[in-house]
Amino acid sequence: MRKHGGTCRPRLWQEAGHLVCEVRDTGHLADPLAGRRPPNPEQLGGRGLLIVNELADLVRVHTTSQGTTLRVMLRLDHA
Repeated sequence: MRKHGGTCRPRLWQEAGHLVCEVRDTGHLADPLAGRRPPNPEQLGGRGLLIVNELADLVRVHTTSQGTTLRVMLRLDHA
């Protein structure tokens, strides 16, 4: 379960052929496997991070007592 807190600060940039999206807030992600396994089918929410993990090339989550940072990388094809 995620406890929300404070203002969410999103950032976007391009790096080494990837679009990088980073989101930071002062909330705490209690489950280190959140988004890596499906939620209970009867649960109403909790699928957003799972979808991000399915679509992105790399997802990094770093959570401490001061807050949580989520960094998502999507490869940009230059065909």
